[in-house]
Amino acid sequence: MHTDHINHTFLDPVLAGNEVDTYYHFGVASDDPLLEELRRVRAIILGGSGERARAFAEEWSRRNGGAPIVDFPKEDRFVTRYTAGVLFASHGMGMASASIALQELMRMVFFLKRGDLAEMARVAWMRVGTSGGVGLPPGTVVVSTEGLMADLKPYRLLQGGHGEYWFDGTFPRDMVEDLMAAAEAAGVPAMPGKTVAANDFFLEQFRLDGAISMETPDSKMAWLRWLDENGVRNIEMEGAMVAGYLNYWGFPRFGMICVTIVNRLVGDQVTFTPEELHGFTEREGELLFTFLRRELNR
Repeated sequence: MHTDHINHTFLDPVLAGNEVDTYYHFGVASDDPLLEELRRVRAIILGGSGERARAFAEEWSRRNGGAPIVDFPKEDRFVTRYTAGVLFASHGMGMASASIALQELMRMVFFLKRGDLAEMARVAWMRVGTSGGVGLPPGTVVVSTEGLMADLKPYRLLQGGHGEYWFDGTFPRDMVEDLMAAAEAAGVPAMPGKTVAANDFFLEQFRLDGAISMETPDSKMAWLRWLDENGVRNIEMEGAMVAGYLNYWGFPRFGMICVTIVNRLVGDQVTFTPEELHGFTEREGELLFTFLRRELNR
């Protein structure tokens, strides 16, 4: 853990009991008795959908003998459940929304683990979602090795008029290996590779089916082939930021698994039935639960 990258000026007074940290978008604060039930958290699972957070928590509870589920009170932004050592939270769609959830959860983990860097390092983070595949058949789960933006450069933010903040989007190699091993054990088709996180669902992903389209079939295919040639296996909207922020604090255990629901080299639109899409997400669910069972036994 990189203690010099942690905002101790803000967070240390919270640990000392001199200030209260409000995790506004989750509806809780550091003085909320509810958080005492989360002290032993070992993994945090993030996904875009609130319904998926609920379903994953219910299934993890079932697989742990009906362990009690703790509901967070506020759900207009993010849906959050805790059960059997794992916190499941939705983060909305896109890096802007997900960054709010992640920053508040990082602060929460700092508080829950009382600023103990060794205990914080034991917490595993995972983003689970859907994605557009690049040269992969739909239903393949991509285990991300690196999160990049649409120009194949790392995640970055504007520093006012003075330049940019840059972040390292690399996912830990041992996590990639552990997730691939979990996929094999679960019988889930999986592929490691780079992931592009776009700021936009249509324009930055070179889709031609948006209300606004600025590309041509030729320019779209040129971009997708460029991604393919550079080892990109899928496109989504959060991973580069998630990896960048967690790397910045130095968390050693974090990963991302996203099932592909379309092969962008073939088309733009998702045409599978709800039942077929549910089957795809069940695959990555099995991979996730296999990984969690192993991780919590480490």
